[in-house]
Amino acid sequence: MSKKNKPQPGSEKKTQSGGPAGSETSAAGSGVAGSGEAGSGADPIISVRNLDVYFGSQRALKDVSLDIPEGARVALLGPNGAGKSTLIKALCGAVDPGGGAVSIAGMSPGEARAEPLLLGWLPEGAPLNPELTVLEHLAMAARLRGLDGKAARAEIERLGDALSLGTKFKRLAGGLSMGSRRQAAAALALLGRPRIVVLDEPTSSLDPAEARRLTALLKKLAPETTLVVSSHILPEVASLTDSAVFLQDGELTARGTWSELAGAGGSPDQVYFQLVRQ
Repeated sequence: MSKKNKPQPGSEKKTQSGGPAGSETSAAGSGVAGSGEAGSGADPIISVRNLDVYFGSQRALKDVSLDIPEGARVALLGPNGAGKSTLIKALCGAVDPGGGAVSIAGMSPGEARAEPLLLGWLPEGAPLNPELTVLEHLAMAARLRGLDGKAARAEIERLGDALSLGTKFKRLAGGLSMGSRRQAAAALALLGRPRIVVLDEPTSSLDPAEARRLTALLKKLAPETTLVVSSHILPEVASLTDSAVFLQDGELTARGTWSELAGAGGSPDQVYFQLVRQ
């Protein structure tokens, strides 16, 4: 259920800032662009304009703007508390803007979530019903995505094989390890091959073999699928994405392709530490 977030009286807008000069680092022509900037040339499937999100008096996101074209693969980076999960929740309609707007394929996030095959979302944690089996979760999700019996069975089998979930299909979610619940939640997000996939720390709690299987599955997403993924595992997220958005203290402080952000070169870890404000 969405949480209403209202701006507090007397709060002031702040411009996006960051970097040595106090201005946002932006790479025009990358897979992400700010309001009024040139992107990849494609119409944005995700558009964020001057987004503020409040939790009580706390301003969790501050005047964030960006466009993501269809088919882009975008990493959300930043330290803990930067606003990554809040931005993901705003994209998926789990929190309401206190200012600004979010558009998903020309719709509000709530409308987008009602479209069966538009948006797949993996939130923080593993939000499963402990009294349902893994198979019951997947079958219910298939129905909600409008898949008939044969198509639903094929899709459930595909994800079960890819993530080695088949042996856990008949187990109650409440009796699974955190890693297994996380795998099942990832399968729910990917079921039906939605046009947009939004993942918050997808390999959190997974063992190395489970993380490898999920990463391999994400690398097989169709070219037209838009992927937005948050992760602290930088080499992994860099292997899945072609561009990155950096958040800190609720502000968007940098964006661009990995090579643009790296400048003369550098690993994903080096890019991160170049951008973070100590």
